[in-house]
Amino acid sequence: MGVMLAGIVLAGGVVAVQATAGKPSLPTMVGKSTLDLRLVEAGSGPYRVLANAPGEAYTVSEGEGQGGDAVGQALDGRSSRRFSLAYFGQMTDLHMTDEESPARVEFLDWRGSAFTSAWRPSEALGAVEQEAMVRQMNSFVNRAPNLEGDGDRRRMDFVVNTGDLIDSQQYNEALWSRQIMEGSTINPNSGTGTIPGSNPFCPQGMDLTDGTDPSRYTGVQDTDDWPAGASPGKYFYDPESPGTEAPLVDGLYPYADFPVYPGLMDRAQQPFKATGFNVPSYAMVGNHDGLVQGNTWATGVFNQLATGCLKPVNDAEANGGGDDGPLFNLVVNPSLTEADILDLYSSSPELFMTVPPDSRRRLISRKEFKRVFTSGKDPDGHGFGLVSTVENRASAGAAGYYSFSPRPGLRFITLETNSDGGQVLVSSNGNIDNPQFKWLESELRRAGDRNEVVVVFAHHALTSLVANVADENAPACGSVDPVLVAGCDADPRTSTPIKLRDDLVDLLHEYPNAVAWVAGHSHENQILPYPNPDPESDGGFWQIKTAAIADWPKQSRLLELFDNRDGTLSLFGTVIDHAAPILPPEPGTPGAEMDTMELASLSRVFSFNDHQGGWQCSPPCGEGNDSDRNAELLIKDPRRRVPGLTGIRVSPKQTALRAGRRTTLIVKVSNSGPVAATRVRVRVRVSGKDIRTSRQLSIARIPAYGTGQARLVLRASGKARGKARITAAVGSRRATSIITLRPAR
Repeated sequence: MGVMLAGIVLAGGVVAVQATAGKPSLPTMVGKSTLDLRLVEAGSGPYRVLANAPGEAYTVSEGEGQGGDAVGQALDGRSSRRFSLAYFGQMTDLHMTDEESPARVEFLDWRGSAFTSAWRPSEALGAVEQEAMVRQMNSFVNRAPNLEGDGDRRRMDFVVNTGDLIDSQQYNEALWSRQIMEGSTINPNSGTGTIPGSNPFCPQGMDLTDGTDPSRYTGVQDTDDWPAGASPGKYFYDPESPGTEAPLVDGLYPYADFPVYPGLMDRAQQPFKATGFNVPSYAMVGNHDGLVQGNTWATGVFNQLATGCLKPVNDAEANGGGDDGPLFNLVVNPSLTEADILDLYSSSPELFMTVPPDSRRRLISRKEFKRVFTSGKDPDGHGFGLVSTVENRASAGAAGYYSFSPRPGLRFITLETNSDGGQVLVSSNGNIDNPQFKWLESELRRAGDRNEVVVVFAHHALTSLVANVADENAPACGSVDPVLVAGCDADPRTSTPIKLRDDLVDLLHEYPNAVAWVAGHSHENQILPYPNPDPESDGGFWQIKTAAIADWPKQSRLLELFDNRDGTLSLFGTVIDHAAPILPPEPGTPGAEMDTMELASLSRVFSFNDHQGGWQCSPPCGEGNDSDRNAELLIKDPRRRVPGLTGIRVSPKQTALRAGRRTTLIVKVSNSGPVAATRVRVRVRVSGKDIRTSRQLSIARIPAYGTGQARLVLRASGKARGKARITAAVGSRRATSIITLRPAR
């Protein structure tokens, strides 16, 4: 297999690569955050490799606004005082892609701007790359980056996927994403080879490319699949034959210098057993989860195209594209019909390739997207099972927003910021409809009443909530066949007035218990402060955006919320790369010889060399600045300084007691508040008359975030029989123990 690549240390601590006969000995990525090491560019030339460099320390940010006010203040000694309130992982913009689907619009990619995500050289390897990030998240479950003041580390509470789990609203993409989250066996291939006679884009007698072996890759990255008379497709990277042509125009053949990997595209279609998260995992709706290619509502024509046999691939001469190409005009036509596509295919067959069809590529409604996740192994349906009954009923099952509280004193609110109206080139950005806005306000108000700290999750950052498009821009589901027209508006409530960026910023400032807005969408690391603009108030919240797994730098984030016990909170954000090796397989390695993590390593370096991003992008690009990556974000603690008696337990929960004897129960009361509770009264109630005990207990002091206990002595009468229930209560919290009474010996 030729020479291998191994590491050598350059100036500044960067480890680069050179040819050697030995095995490479670079640090493993597993369990390493960017505090430990970073991946950086090494070498030069049109195709570049990655190397590891020293890690990057936290930037401490108080979040000063233009008026001098700050979100928080960094006080000395906080590291020795802090107590962990929450620890969770964020993954975002996975873009699980069925790269063989006819619903793809790769031919738009050359245009740049809004279409740079229409195709990626790494997209066929997205499933294994998501698997690599799950493995990395699992490696940090018991290894939080930061210590509490007493030296302990909190175990990870959960992982949240902040939208764009899939790429184009397809059922099979959603299923694959859930299977990776749950650790099932995933088959990332699509295409069955059986022509459905009812699909207008699969006429009987059509000669399908790879129709006799649909398990093979069929798409733009195999030049042998291109239609007769078409460009060989050198704009797209074919690992079998990248080509050596110099660009005809700038960027036309940007992948000619990529390495050869025989059989790689077929290897990418092979099933594998996913690992699955070791902690609860939550999902939400992004624009690519609810709109075709993240832009437009799913019409019946798009649905038939996705499941059919005609894949549009070639928009202009030499596949370099051109202004107003015929396929581009089809895509942006809001009145697109079957006849429009079939007429173009009849007159210009070289613009299309034929592919094995697959009904599992069907476009899915919001209800079915939710159902994919609620029908798996997770008891909460990855969050969609937590949607309130009231909101589900009012929205006719379309609502995808919910909240949860993994422990007392915390509230996580998950929003749905998709612009369901689906207006092309507008609805890739987000908004919130009026019914959801009212629900959010009620959740924030109740959280304030409960003295909870709130973190808001959304796909779109506040800065991307600019799509002023009503949901009613899509047809009502009552006026169409909702099975075929998956993008219809199912929610019978009026969406207007649509709520945008300023509405949400003002709302969060009105409810200061909200300390962070955690999002994705823009495929970049970015952190912005939102200090409270009221001159009589201080505090505020932070917006945290994390880069995409689909694009360079392919990173996720660990988030830790601490009470510094000095009137401030610290929110630590730590960036992580996925678990694949730094060095990919050497050029020429057959795809059949690669394991899952080697494929993921290839995907990372392909993305690094994507001419629309990676090393060719002008900084800061997706990486962000140093203050956007590893950061400690200070926040004025917005909570009332009162105890929070939110838990009570009685142990043992069941026990036996003989007549005439006595036993002792332990009553434990938890305080989730930021200050100690003193002289806590516990009420005791006994069912039946055969047991005597105290009717009230007292606990002298329960520390903040701590537990206090009292002993409850029970005595049974000499003729005690049957069972008795002991109930201990603090406020509205109750716990019980069942006592089985036995005759005296």
